[in-house]
Amino acid sequence: MVLLAALLSGDWSTADGAGQQPRRESAGLVSSYLQWHLERVVKSLQHVERV
Repeated sequence: MVLLAALLSGDWSTADGAGQQPRRESAGLVSSYLQWHLERVVKSLQHVERV
């Protein structure tokens, strides 16, 4: 959680000092979160007029 907070706030010195285990765990969380959002159906698209 410290690494994720550092990445979110732009605290690069803390992020650079993180070990390999927190980096792997953070990468997995960020990857899963991004994938979930990219694959979600955008419900508002059905209301957009298509030409």
